[in-house]
Amino acid sequence: MPRIVTLRSKNGSDQDVISLVLSQDAVTTGPEGDPWCGVSLSSAQARCLAQRLSSIATEIENQETPGYRASTLSLAHLSSVVVVHDGSDQGHRAFQTAFEFASHSLCRLEFLGVFGISCGTAEAETSSKDCEWQKGWLCRLVEMYSEQAAAEGVTLSFRLFPASDPCALLDVLYRIDFDLIVIPKSLTGFGVHGERLLASIVTRRNTNVFVCP
Repeated sequence: MPRIVTLRSKNGSDQDVISLVLSQDAVTTGPEGDPWCGVSLSSAQARCLAQRLSSIATEIENQETPGYRASTLSLAHLSSVVVVHDGSDQGHRAFQTAFEFASHSLCRLEFLGVFGISCGTAEAETSSKDCEWQKGWLCRLVEMYSEQAAAEGVTLSFRLFPASDPCALLDVLYRIDFDLIVIPKSLTGFGVHGERLLASIVTRRNTNVFVCP
């Protein structure tokens, strides 16, 4: 999906400027049907972009440190949101919360699904039949969420992980870039050998964390 990135940078004269960078697929239709290079914004997205431009402009005018007013750690200026989903109602609420942040901040949303979870324990399910059913359910949810994201212009990517290998999920969370992670409360203790999801994120990452009940 088309994306627009707003950042503070330098021009050829080493002056602070604001750069608007469009993704390569950022093509829209002009008033007469001709293709234009641009991004269509909803009213909420336009307000968010205007706020970020104003914040960066104020930084430059006041000679403030880059990110002083427009840091990506501010929930108003996110560039990437991650949601962890186990197929439960809490997981669904976590996705909708993450989606709201992503749609208002013009940022990408990454869906990390965990299948094979024993209901109520956050431990790996032993039944292979249940694991396959949960994996299939997550795939159906991804299809539904993808349609929702496409309708709102949100870039959605997804990966699925077996609950029997929690290190695979944790390793990805340590390596990828994101400014906010939304976790269902039922998965805060998911992990192995002292590496529990919520505690590990808080300890190892400088990011915003939202736990969804």
